[in-house]
Amino acid sequence: MTPTSRAPGHEPGTPQGISPQGVEARSELARWISGAGVFPADRATLLARAEDQGAPGPVLDAVRSLPERTFDTLADVAETLGYGKEETGQG
Repeated sequence: MTPTSRAPGHEPGTPQGISPQGVEARSELARWISGAGVFPADRATLLARAEDQGAPGPVLDAVRSLPERTFDTLADVAETLGYGKEETGQG
């Protein structure tokens, strides 16, 4: 069996469309702002959630940098922060 081909810069175990760094950043963000009933949420709600959870400075800074709008999912937040968007292959 030959090795599978993948897009340049795409690492095994990394969703297509998200860099390894994006996966790490998204995971760290999820640790502090995700949970049942969190979304949809605006920036202020997400910031309050991160602060209540004791998020570190870089996470708080990232949430503070979000535009004033409502986010439907963690993926929506991550994409807005430039962490990448998972490609599902569906059109």
